[in-house]
Amino acid sequence: MTKKNGSAVLTAATQIEKETPNSSAGLVNGGFQYDDQHSIILDPRALNGDAHGGKKKMIGQEDELRNSLIGEERMVVERPIYNQLEFDKGFESGKRPVTLPHTWAKKKVNKLSCSGKCVGKFFTSLFPFMRILRGYSIRHDLVADIIAGLTVGIMHIPQGMAYGQLSTLPPVFGLYVSFFPVFIYFLFGTSKHISIGTFAVVSLMVGSVVDKGMTARGFTTEQLEAANKKDITTLAPVLFNVSGDNLTFSNGTNGTDTGGDEVMDALILSTKLKLAMAVTFGIGCIQLLMGLCRLGFVTVYLSDPLVSGFTTGAACHVFTSQIKHIFGVQMGRYYGPLKLVWSYRDFFMNIPETNAVTLIASILCILLLSVVKECINNNPKVKPKLKMPVPIELIVVVLGTVISQFAHLNQNFDVKIVGDIPVGIPAPKAQQFEYLPDVISDAVAVGIVAFAISVSMAKILAKKHDYDVDSNQELLAYGIVNIFSSFFSSFCASASLSRSLVQEGVGGRTQVAGLFSSALLLIVLLLVGPYFASLPNCVLAAIIIVALKGMFKQFLELKRLWKISLVDFLVWLVTWTATVLLDVDLGLGVGVGFALLTVIVRSQRPYACLMGHVPGTDLYRDIKAYKAASEISGIKIYRFDSALFFANTEHFKQTIYKLAADPKALKKMIKKAMKLQKKEDRSQTQIVKETTNNSTDVHLRISSENISTIPLRGSEVHTVIIDCSTMSYVDSVGVKVLGQVINELRDVHVSVLLAHCKVDVREMLEKTGFFKTNDKEQVFVTVHDAVLSSQRKALPSNGNIKNGRASTTTKAIEEIADYQNGNSTDTENYQLDSMVSCD
Repeated sequence: MTKKNGSAVLTAATQIEKETPNSSAGLVNGGFQYDDQHSIILDPRALNGDAHGGKKKMIGQEDELRNSLIGEERMVVERPIYNQLEFDKGFESGKRPVTLPHTWAKKKVNKLSCSGKCVGKFFTSLFPFMRILRGYSIRHDLVADIIAGLTVGIMHIPQGMAYGQLSTLPPVFGLYVSFFPVFIYFLFGTSKHISIGTFAVVSLMVGSVVDKGMTARGFTTEQLEAANKKDITTLAPVLFNVSGDNLTFSNGTNGTDTGGDEVMDALILSTKLKLAMAVTFGIGCIQLLMGLCRLGFVTVYLSDPLVSGFTTGAACHVFTSQIKHIFGVQMGRYYGPLKLVWSYRDFFMNIPETNAVTLIASILCILLLSVVKECINNNPKVKPKLKMPVPIELIVVVLGTVISQFAHLNQNFDVKIVGDIPVGIPAPKAQQFEYLPDVISDAVAVGIVAFAISVSMAKILAKKHDYDVDSNQELLAYGIVNIFSSFFSSFCASASLSRSLVQEGVGGRTQVAGLFSSALLLIVLLLVGPYFASLPNCVLAAIIIVALKGMFKQFLELKRLWKISLVDFLVWLVTWTATVLLDVDLGLGVGVGFALLTVIVRSQRPYACLMGHVPGTDLYRDIKAYKAASEISGIKIYRFDSALFFANTEHFKQTIYKLAADPKALKKMIKKAMKLQKKEDRSQTQIVKETTNNSTDVHLRISSENISTIPLRGSEVHTVIIDCSTMSYVDSVGVKVLGQVINELRDVHVSVLLAHCKVDVREMLEKTGFFKTNDKEQVFVTVHDAVLSSQRKALPSNGNIKNGRASTTTKAIEEIADYQNGNSTDTENYQLDSMVSCD
């Protein structure tokens, strides 16, 4: 390939050198040759071991040849020294295509064409289950999905009841969350393996919103605790309809006829339910709107350390909310900052009132759950032999219910139990609109957290099984799930990490497994539910606490983060601290704010350094990071590791003056030298200012006999080169400051060159009129071009660079440096080698 018009001349030769080793086209370290016109010739001897028409066979194995070439390959290039202007002319530079608004709109309108294929694609994207079922194999997939669905369904029963209690609602509402959202997600979700339903962190956040709303409406802690003691689950949502102070039962009687306490208890439950359904409906609307606006990317602002710290902090709140059930003591319900502090104050004050039977039952349940999970389900030696994990949560629930029923734990030992569970499916009710304006701000936080957790789990499993998850479609799915569920007394749903891993681990293939888990939940709601009435609350609390082990193990992340990134360590720690001390929703906001603040700080004060030349190459590296890199005499190469915009321009200006050349310091030195001249009264004092090709030397000479030269600091620098390769863009303020730096250094006879500017940077320089006051020839293609151009200008008039071509040989740079320092032995016939080589 040969390029003309002053551009690089590169020739890939197919012929093999037939001349003797003394030929003018000699081999350069077994890979490239040069002809008399300084063109590159590829020598195939370095590639196939045969320099004579392939007649000789390769000696040794291919691996040996490959290993022998490591460290022996050489790159030799000859080309002119390019500034950006010459390079653009030689290679016909153009501007990047810009999409105008009308062009963008025209493309979108063209995509609106309606065809059969387009309609089919739209429906398969809106209902992903159609695409999944299209390749569904009843023979291979159905059995696996049935097993996975029943396994996860068994897990849904105890977890649903436990997390329902965590949301401050009766446990039966957790079963509703385990039933309705699973069926809806089957229709709209893109993940084949996640298990939708209750999740500890989301349930806790919903409960926090409910607590906040109840306190704001004047309900006291005593009233809430009294309502929790009563068996009023059967009153809502099936048996009554509350509207303000009017309570009417399904039998037509007025609530006041049944006693004022029962009216108050039912009103409290109804208000809790309305708040929970309002926040769930708000979450669904927000997620649906985000999906329509294609905002699935918002989760990128929730980094892994932030999510880890947040979920660990939320786990502390979950643990605190369940500890009262473990000990059987009373604790007040709080929300807002220092919520945990007040909760533990109540706990330690009431710990003498611990119910011994409740505590013993809790300890036994925790031990049984922990032993089975660690020694069987999570044991790497036993787990592969199991067709499905041991459903220890369900076993504990059944045992607890049976023992409580026959031992009469509630009547004899005052052990709190779940109470009657209504039979059937709740009728749809539009009870979520009354309190919607009050909870919409909380809905934003809960919705984003639920989406982030769910889509993260979905992407992990999708990557493992080699399929894609559409974040925008997932937003639509979660939005529709929560909107629909809010009409059926189901609070916000999310993917469960533990259930999702189990569903995938037992061989689940698609979301058809969710249909079978929903079928199992339907049987429980229609038939089995009432049999769990005697289940102690401490059993559900034990299930929740054991499930938190995975979240608490995230504390181990701190050690790893400390080693790899102090910033990520601080993000984790600040998020966790804020979540624990302030509250779940406030902690998330503080965590996101701090994470964004770290980005701002790092972009506002990025790393800046001086670069030196690596001997034997055309490479320039940070002199602090590479000992071999050395500065070039008279030249400072400065690199700013960030885009240049309004927030960091001051830092840019400070660092370039500190590291490269400070014009104010140079001016002060000159003034100081002039003052010294005036004070000399005996000796003849003289300021000598020598200027040669943009290089300024200022010396103070005293007396004509003993001449003492005082070099001024920084005066040996004649050129500053700014490496712009790390600048992705420059805004108008950045261009303005860049121009100020160039002008101030020019006033003290220091030239500033720009190297390796990206297209966006060059276009911004053009738009802002930068080149009206600065020469376009100040911009170079690479740092090496700028260095050689600066050195060429520093040579005397009889020195030249042969043919105006660039050289990357260390000898060339060293010879120029020797000449500038007065150490050259051949200053009259100095000539720069025209060959470019990288050793």
